[in-house]
Amino acid sequence: MFRSLSRRKMEPIFSPKDLKHYPHFDRRLSIKEAEEIVSDPARVAANKFYPFFLYEETWQPFRIAEKERPEPKSRPIRYAARRDAYILTHYRRILAERYEERLSNLGVEHCPIAYRKIPKGGGGGKCNIDFAKDAFDEIEKQGDCVAIALDIKGYFENLDHERIKAVWCDLLAVDRLPPDHFTVFKNVTRYHVVDQKDVYRRLGYIETVSVNGYPRERYTVPFKKMPTQLCSPADFRAKICGGDPTIPSLVRRNADEEGNLLNHGVPQGAPISDLIANFYLLGFDVAMNQYAESRGGRYMRYSDDILLIVPGGETEADEAEAFAVGEIRKYGEELQIKEAKTCIVRFLRDNDALAFQHVRGPQGKNGFEYLGFRFDGRQVYVRDSTISRLYRKVALSAKGVARGFAKAHPKMNASEILATFNYSDFSQRFSRVHPEELSPDDYGTWTFYSYLKRASETFGARGAPILPQARNFKAIMKQRIAEAMVRAVVQRDKAAAAATEAEAE
Repeated sequence: MFRSLSRRKMEPIFSPKDLKHYPHFDRRLSIKEAEEIVSDPARVAANKFYPFFLYEETWQPFRIAEKERPEPKSRPIRYAARRDAYILTHYRRILAERYEERLSNLGVEHCPIAYRKIPKGGGGGKCNIDFAKDAFDEIEKQGDCVAIALDIKGYFENLDHERIKAVWCDLLAVDRLPPDHFTVFKNVTRYHVVDQKDVYRRLGYIETVSVNGYPRERYTVPFKKMPTQLCSPADFRAKICGGDPTIPSLVRRNADEEGNLLNHGVPQGAPISDLIANFYLLGFDVAMNQYAESRGGRYMRYSDDILLIVPGGETEADEAEAFAVGEIRKYGEELQIKEAKTCIVRFLRDNDALAFQHVRGPQGKNGFEYLGFRFDGRQVYVRDSTISRLYRKVALSAKGVARGFAKAHPKMNASEILATFNYSDFSQRFSRVHPEELSPDDYGTWTFYSYLKRASETFGARGAPILPQARNFKAIMKQRIAEAMVRAVVQRDKAAAAATEAEAE
């Protein structure tokens, strides 16, 4: 039975877009080689997985004008070697089929909405815009109701390994995982990691130089030209794993600070981890859905974000929150609801429209917020933090572009460079794209402006405020580019002066 699950000879397993080209420890594989590996359970069972690369994804939370700037946030992202990623991707697809069947059989296919292809009327698949619309439509339909948003603390890092295995077995209808599935399970629970920057330093792709008297790190090879296989197998064993006794190993296990292996946590960023995060709470989704439906309400879960919409007021909200908090305790000692992030908003009929009342929580003072949008009972807005994030992306991209232009035009000052700068070309990274490039099933092709435009269209009259929220985009973009260009030219000239002085000495 399991051989037929793993072998896909009726149709190709991978397409060219599945090929991995990022730098890692293993060599690149062709589609044929990848398919031969993943379709052979014996080879999967015997596969020696490389450590995951680890890096921190950081961002600056949105700051309300009258409040202090919040501390930057970060989350660990781990990504697998190419061969390992193909295996994890294939086994994710195998389990996803079983998971979708189970959701349908249990009648909860509408509850977990993240990381799934959920069709929508008229073709294509749903995205965050559609899920937010579903939630706001439910609020409008119910009228007098409460919307309760709950957040699970450190979700991916706290998933219990034994429960993962139990649900995995249940989806395959077995008492014990077959060897190939067990190997995959073991390597997303008892996994190993290496810090990405430490690897680049160890292999000589990052060096420390002096800039204006201060130590700075720089790549010895432009990142876009980094070799896809960072080192030979021999160098991997000697320089990364500690095979050379004079060089300490960079490899770390999924363990606590004392080195004890953890019995919880999966690597966020691995191709199969999102599915695990979904099926882990299968029983929870059933219980929460039954609770909501028994009260004439609606339950949805986007990974670690829980949404309950039930008729009533604050009393009903407290009861629903207590039920969710009690239910989540059944799914591992490490899982808990973050009370500080719980948000409750009440909606009341006001003639032919809805009015809202903020009950409690850090958000909701201007309406209920869900999946990047805010609903005040009458109209839908993009969250202020989402707009703020757009401008942060503009500033970051402007910084990189400015450095490149300053270097390419060493004799020009900032004003001269800006006079020839193509703002329209730059804005295409964030504003509109050609219609033929906007695929409803590939949200990776969207730019921020096309996302806003799609949201405005999806929400209809309620979404009228969305596009005006970005009305200052062009002015702010030009300001960010000008600021970045001035800094880049100053840094360029300082570096040139320092180099000239060093040559004179």
